[in-house]
Amino acid sequence: MQLETTENIVMKTSTRSSVWSALVGVAISLTNTLIQILMIYWILSAYGTEFNGFVRISMSMAIIGGTCEGALGITTVILMAKPIMEKDWISANEIFSTSKRNYRNKLWRGLFLVTLVSILYPLEIALAPHFLQGEEIVTSLTSPNGLMSIHLWEMGLVCFFFGFKQVVSSSIFGIYENVLEADKQNYLRRAIILFTDVLIYTIIITLLNIVNYRESTISPVVVFLPIIVYPFIRGFMIMWYVKRKYPWIKFYSDFNDHNIVRKSSKLFFSSLGTNTLMNADIIILFVVLGTAGLRTTSMLSIYMIVGINIRIIMLNFIVSFREYFIAQILREGRIEWKTYTNYELYTYIVAAFSFVMISILTPFIATGLFGNVIARDFDGSDISAFYQAQALQYIFSGSTFSILFGLSTGAIIIVQGQYVLIQAKGVEKKTTKWLNLIATWYVLTSGITLLSLYFFKFNSGGTDNWIPQMIQFFYIIKLIFMMITYFFLWSFTWTHVTYNSSLKNVIPNFIFLLVPVVATSLFIQFGLSQFALISIEVKPANEIISVVINPINVATLISVFVITGIASLPVCIILPIIFRPKIGLNIIVNLPIIKQIVEKNASKIKIARFIDAGINAEEEAIQSEEIIRSLYEQIQESNEIIDNESHFEKRYKYKNTPKIYTLTPKEKKKK
Repeated sequence: MQLETTENIVMKTSTRSSVWSALVGVAISLTNTLIQILMIYWILSAYGTEFNGFVRISMSMAIIGGTCEGALGITTVILMAKPIMEKDWISANEIFSTSKRNYRNKLWRGLFLVTLVSILYPLEIALAPHFLQGEEIVTSLTSPNGLMSIHLWEMGLVCFFFGFKQVVSSSIFGIYENVLEADKQNYLRRAIILFTDVLIYTIIITLLNIVNYRESTISPVVVFLPIIVYPFIRGFMIMWYVKRKYPWIKFYSDFNDHNIVRKSSKLFFSSLGTNTLMNADIIILFVVLGTAGLRTTSMLSIYMIVGINIRIIMLNFIVSFREYFIAQILREGRIEWKTYTNYELYTYIVAAFSFVMISILTPFIATGLFGNVIARDFDGSDISAFYQAQALQYIFSGSTFSILFGLSTGAIIIVQGQYVLIQAKGVEKKTTKWLNLIATWYVLTSGITLLSLYFFKFNSGGTDNWIPQMIQFFYIIKLIFMMITYFFLWSFTWTHVTYNSSLKNVIPNFIFLLVPVVATSLFIQFGLSQFALISIEVKPANEIISVVINPINVATLISVFVITGIASLPVCIILPIIFRPKIGLNIIVNLPIIKQIVEKNASKIKIARFIDAGINAEEEAIQSEEIIRSLYEQIQESNEIIDNESHFEKRYKYKNTPKIYTLTPKEKKKK
């Protein structure tokens, strides 16, 4: 009886942990989005568009720099989960010690690379306009109010702060965060991160407010200095909790597990290609556009805040299916083609819905939040300011860019949908070589093509509207390579993940993807301006270039939200229900909130039937758990016996060796 009570307590605790983890995860997502919006707004107001672009690229490089440590962390969590659950302290400490040693080995290498980037990146900003456009060497950036110049050494220090935060967080304290994740205590880790984010970024935003409202000349080095403290506040809190709750966790210098290094290296290379395809936009454009890339990538980062957060939300609907397919593949080896086509239709609906939302909503939200702040920073007399103002007009009010960006996001979602199946099958390492090759060709093709266009077609940046055209060419190239990646993964799924593969439902599913995309694109091009319009004018008056953005009011935003809902429901939801009603309704029923309601009602109906029949539901559940536990223990005992060499020795040691009869040539002839 005591065992049953303990089991129930464990189940309740696990459920409570999952709920808290989900709630804290939602709070962190909302808080991070709010922090990004406030940070960009106040950086734009205090230091200008170019410095905001510099900060966004610094953050992107810091995140990419932590990819290898991220692979080590995921491997550590996976390998440590089972020993912690089984209270196998020796195996857990072996993994802990090996991982900690590898983290520490990466510390000095990481700091060296961060320092090198912090020197080379400002130098690239200084020298690029001289070599690409024949302009003077840039020595500083000027703030919007003209009161302050941000020197190259200050930019280098700010870049170092972001890299230092990433390196120290992972190399010194990453192993303690892995312990919490392996023990399903991720909600606590997230809560500490949430607290640290709010504390540090509140200080930074307060300092930015002082610069903005009091017109103070506080150096950005002082404003961003609290980032240096960030990893220590977060890390020491997590480390203190881990050492107190897990006193058996200790570092042993002689413990070594080569499996961690091998698996983390494989994981790093297996995810390198997909990460490059999905997240390299800003860095590639910055390298190609030179100094103009600071303002352009700043505007793109503003646009991406809305788009990428929508993409993250939509990807959650797909990634959550991974566990289901893992269970099904483990049971059956592969998944049935009918199941795959249903899942494919679901990913197409999610991708189409995200395309509708991003292509219609993002320009209005981005312009409403940041349009006027950016416009104030575009007053200037040089021709470069005019070209960058054209880029602003193209990104925020051009329908072509919103469609291209929405298409690239939809492509990422369907690629991720295919990759989820391959991960569930556990054969992602077979795709690593080709994905990395596609990513390499993507970087080389986009870089060489854009540079060739820059020098030969656009006369080294001297042609009207050259930046918008460069952005347009880049996203067309990205879409082409995303489609190549998708069809490669699709063919791999055809041969390795599904059985009874055929072309059944492939064309109808593809039509369900195309109809929303085509209909929404036509509506944006020809019909959206009748309901809501973003008006941006570039005015070169008296050799001074100014940008005028008509404000986006609340009524316009509400009308855009209504239009998005009206446009998305018929083409994304109702169309599949009409032509494939069973699958369409099944997808709606399996949406997270609706599914919980249906399961809750089904559970109530089941309990009511038990009561009507005079059956005690709790006793039935306990008996079922005991039967399952008994069967599991028998399987485990059988596996232990089979794996035990002494069992075979005891069983067959004194048995006679079976006789082997060989036919002679004469006997063969008789036959």
